[in-house]
Amino acid sequence: MQSATNEFELGREAALAGDFVCARYRFGRAIDAVRPPRGPAPSEPVESFSFDLYEGIQRYEALAGATEEAGTSSGQIDPEIEAQIDAPETNPEAIATAAEAVASDRPVAAPDVPIVVNDSVLRVVAAFQSNALHDKIEAGLVRSGRYLPMIHRVFAEEGLPQDLAMIAFIESSFLPHARSSKMAHGIWQFMPRTGRQYGLRSNGVVDERRDPEKSTRSAARYLAYLHEIFGDWYLAMAAYNAGEGKILRAMDRTGARDFWQLAATNAIRKQTKNYVPAFLASVLISKNPSHYGFSVVPEPALEFDTLVLERSISLEDLAKASAFPLDDLQTLNPELLTVVTPQQPEGYELRIPAGTRESVRLASAAVPTTRPPEFKTHVAKKGDTLPKIARRYGVTVSSLASANSLSTRARLARGQEIMVPEKAKKPAKASPQVASSKSKKKTTKTPEPAQNAAKSYKVKSGDTLYQIALRHGTTVAEILAINGLGGSGLIKPGDKIKIPSGK
Repeated sequence: MQSATNEFELGREAALAGDFVCARYRFGRAIDAVRPPRGPAPSEPVESFSFDLYEGIQRYEALAGATEEAGTSSGQIDPEIEAQIDAPETNPEAIATAAEAVASDRPVAAPDVPIVVNDSVLRVVAAFQSNALHDKIEAGLVRSGRYLPMIHRVFAEEGLPQDLAMIAFIESSFLPHARSSKMAHGIWQFMPRTGRQYGLRSNGVVDERRDPEKSTRSAARYLAYLHEIFGDWYLAMAAYNAGEGKILRAMDRTGARDFWQLAATNAIRKQTKNYVPAFLASVLISKNPSHYGFSVVPEPALEFDTLVLERSISLEDLAKASAFPLDDLQTLNPELLTVVTPQQPEGYELRIPAGTRESVRLASAAVPTTRPPEFKTHVAKKGDTLPKIARRYGVTVSSLASANSLSTRARLARGQEIMVPEKAKKPAKASPQVASSKSKKKTTKTPEPAQNAAKSYKVKSGDTLYQIALRHGTTVAEILAINGLGGSGLIKPGDKIKIPSGK
C-alpha cells in the first residue's frame, strides 16, 4: 500500500503538470502494486485501499479529458439574469424576506437532491424575486412545462435525481436555440467538443446540441460521469459549469473537499461560486412558485409524431403542401440549421405535429427533392484564423463566420472543427454580342425590377446570416450589402434585416 501510495502521488503530480503519459504510467504501477496478477482478490484492508486508490486515479485521469466547459453562462440567458447569477444585487430587507419565505415553505414534493440554504442561496432567491428579474424567472418556469416531463423521464432512465433538470433553467431558461458567445448551444449549453464526446453531432446541417431530448440524454450521462469523479452533486454541478479540470486543480490547490469550502476561496471564478446557489434557488422556487410570488401555469409538454424521410426535402415545401406553419416544424426540429433536411443512409427522423403522420407522409411524397448544403470540415491548426481559412477555401470570411456562429474576429483553438460552406458559383458572363446589343439600346430609365426589391426579416434566436441566406435563396454577401453591415456579419435576435427578394 505504501508503494502504491508513492506511485499515486507521482502520478498525481504529473497529471497536474499536464504530463498525462507519465501520469498513466505511474497510476498503472500504483494499481499493479495492490492488484495481484493472478489468484484471489486482495483481502482487507488492501481491498478497501485499492477501491479508494482507483477512485483517486479516476479523478486525476479526468484532467486528460476535454478542457472545455460543458456549459457557460456567457450570453445564453438574458444578460440581466446572467449578471444577477454572477453577482446577485440585493439588500438586507430583500434577503430577510427571502429567508422568511424559505423558512415557511411547505412544498408538495420534497427535493431529491440535498438542499442547503445559506446566505449565498438566499441572495439568489431574493434576486430572482426582485422586480428586475421576477417576470423573466416566471417566463422560464412557465416554459419549463414543455420539457420537464421529457427530462424527468430521461433522468429516471439514467438513474439521476430529477431535480437536476433545473440546471437547464440556469443554463438556458429552457430555450433550445440558446447560444453563448463561447459556442455553447441548446438547453444544456454543450460546448462543441464536449457535445461530440457525448454523441451530439454538429455538422453545419444539424446541431444535436439544440435537440432537447438528445442533449438531455447526453447531459444525464455527463452529469453521472462528473458525480462518479467527485462523489458530490454540488461539485459535479460546479464542474459542469467550469470544467472538471478547473475544479480538480482548484481542490488540489486549496485542499477544499466540498463545494462550499471551494467557494470560500479565490480558486474558482465568481460565476461558478454562484452557479450552485442559483440552482438551489431555482429548485426551491420551482417546487412552490406561488409561495415565492410567482404565478406559474406550465406550458403543456411538447407532443409530436415522427416521420422518417428517405430523401432531403425543404421544410418550406413541406409546410406549404401540408398547410402547416413553417415555424411549427422548425419549433419541433430545433436541431436543423437549415430548412433542408439532411440526407442520411438510415433516413432522417423529422418531428411533425401530433396526429398528422399520414397527411404529412402523403405531402412529403409530393414535394421535390432538395439538395442539402454541403460543408467541408477544417480542423484548425496553430496560427489559423478565419480569414486564413477563408482564403484557403475561396469563401468569404463572413460566410465562414456565419456558418460557425462566430464573430469574424473570433480566435480559434488548435483542433477546433470549422465548417466550411461550399464555394458560391460565379454568375455566367454575358456573351460579347449580347452585351453589345444591350449597350446600343437607348431607352428611358425605368424603375428597378421587382425582384431587386427587399423584404423584411426579423432575426430569431439561433439564426446566422448563412442560415438566413440559405433559407431565402440568397447569399451572405448580398444580405451584407443590402443592409450595409460591412464585414462583421453580427446579428442578434430581434434585429430586422432586409432580404433581397425574387431569389
